[in-house]
Amino acid sequence: MFRSNAFDWRTITALNAVSTLSQIGQFGIGFVVLPVWLANQGLDAAQLGVFAAALWLGQVPGLAIAPIACKRWGPRWVVVAGLLCSLAAMPWLALMPWPWQPLGGILCGFGMGLRWIGVEPWLYHIAPDTARGRLVGFHETLIAIAPIAAPMLGNIYGLEGHTVLWIGGIFCVASLLPLMLAKGGNASTVPQAGHHTPSHALAALKETVFRQGLVIALLGGMMEAAVSGLFAVFAQDRGVTPIASTGLLAIFGMGGLLLQYPMGWLADHHGMGRAATASAAGVAVAALTLLWPLNYFGMQIAVFFLGGFITAFLTLALIASTLAQAGSMARNVSTVSMVYTASAVAGPLIASAAIQTLGSGALMGFTALAACAMAALLSLRTVSGRID
Repeated sequence: MFRSNAFDWRTITALNAVSTLSQIGQFGIGFVVLPVWLANQGLDAAQLGVFAAALWLGQVPGLAIAPIACKRWGPRWVVVAGLLCSLAAMPWLALMPWPWQPLGGILCGFGMGLRWIGVEPWLYHIAPDTARGRLVGFHETLIAIAPIAAPMLGNIYGLEGHTVLWIGGIFCVASLLPLMLAKGGNASTVPQAGHHTPSHALAALKETVFRQGLVIALLGGMMEAAVSGLFAVFAQDRGVTPIASTGLLAIFGMGGLLLQYPMGWLADHHGMGRAATASAAGVAVAALTLLWPLNYFGMQIAVFFLGGFITAFLTLALIASTLAQAGSMARNVSTVSMVYTASAVAGPLIASAAIQTLGSGALMGFTALAACAMAALLSLRTVSGRID
């Protein structure tokens, strides 16, 4: 259980660095910048929806097999395998035309799924557990640098050619350096998963905090994937250039960076349900605001809050998975992550169909409706656990 390294700050720092760097290459470039890059190449809303869904679809098998692989080979090698998979996706995307590009998205997502489960349970087991919500919030704050840094790099180096793919590959390779400094991470030191019987899984579902995490993951994944994958279409229809779109996406990421720790604090002090309901309300207001005819500055403000509150959903879902008492942390994190990712596959497909039927504004309408649905579900007694 890593108890002998409970306060191994060198490893804690190294793993946070791995997450930060790899998130820029895998998520920042792969999930945020590449849809804009592909839109600049002429892909329409339907094609971008397929590519965005492919990125999230690839994560599902990675998230599913990562706990087993960690137990057999250790999380260190699972992280290495994940980084190499995402690295291999970059030349594939550079060389292959449509309709083969979604396969590169699947490979990139698969690598991110492996790295995600390889790093986070490893980190959370060796870190102090006296303030779990703030710990997860701090970690998610670091990886929230990715959707800021990646669009800024796209702005600096441009969206022509294959430069953004090189940037993604460089960050994947750079992530291997701090990984070398982390202690443990072998099969003999990985937290044991235990026996995952059907009754054991039902015990986890009986926990209020875990049920809340599943609801947040189910609808939060749809919203984040739809907005990150199709924002370029929404922005272009409002006269925003591709470069300006990456600027808005950087502001979207800035909101995510600055609001993760406060949402972790809110979950620690007022409960998961209230924190998630507040985030859902914020997403609904920001999404509806973007439907109004705003100037660029007004869009920046709305996008900032949209990014902050929508990014908080994953943070809150992960906090829920680490707080659940039943089951191993690796399995709980994997379960919530797979729900989040599976819903993220559906999000861009549903939103792109709505855009083709109703216009680009349907993206924000879909996001607002999903946020309201989350708030409503979290108010149910069967989810919230309230008996009054």
